[in-house]
Amino acid sequence: MNLKGSVQSMTESSYTADSLGKTDKVDSITTEFFFDDGGYLQKQISKDQTGAITEELNFTRNEKGTLTEFTNVKKGKLSSRLVTEIAEDGLTYTGGRTFDSTGKQDSYYGDLKTNEYGIVYAGKQYKLDSTIKNEWEMKFDKANFVGGISKDSTGKESYNGSVKLNDKRDAASETSTTRDKDSTKTESFTYTYEKYDDKGNWLQRTAVKDGKTSKILKREFIYYK
Repeated sequence: MNLKGSVQSMTESSYTADSLGKTDKVDSITTEFFFDDGGYLQKQISKDQTGAITEELNFTRNEKGTLTEFTNVKKGKLSSRLVTEIAEDGLTYTGGRTFDSTGKQDSYYGDLKTNEYGIVYAGKQYKLDSTIKNEWEMKFDKANFVGGISKDSTGKESYNGSVKLNDKRDAASETSTTRDKDSTKTESFTYTYEKYDDKGNWLQRTAVKDGKTSKILKREFIYYK
């Protein structure tokens, strides 16, 4: 997220351009992010236009800020849960197990690689029969995502992307190719930033695709005092 300052919460609203290029109507989803005073994400909430919560992501961490458990709740019902396995240093991820909405384990993680910022940049997700469900290897410039590759259970690429950063270390452009079954889609975006606050966090970003405005994101921040 490349956030500056002691962020307590961030609200993000998106405005997708219509066929005429107008972006005056907010999309159906608004996302709220909540952080502890150490800067770690604790909760992420998505709401529809009526203000009803459609999805809630909860992040439980140890005293060093390392993720120990993650839950995904959709429309008030548990959808999935992840429990991580951590080395004795309390920082390095060694594995993890996922569970479905009934509490039954449905996969596990292994071969994980963690960078100095606590980001798991590479690893594999296995089915319970020990066959690969998916695998990934992402690239970061410090804590900022700059691209990577993920593959599905057949070994075919499901994502291949790259991001270029500007001098503020925010995304300046992005290109990605994704595949779903036998269909592939390649997209390229450039980003411009119209507003920043006094902490250096952007408040409005415009995404341009094929020379036309595709989406505008607006953010509001509350900081710890």
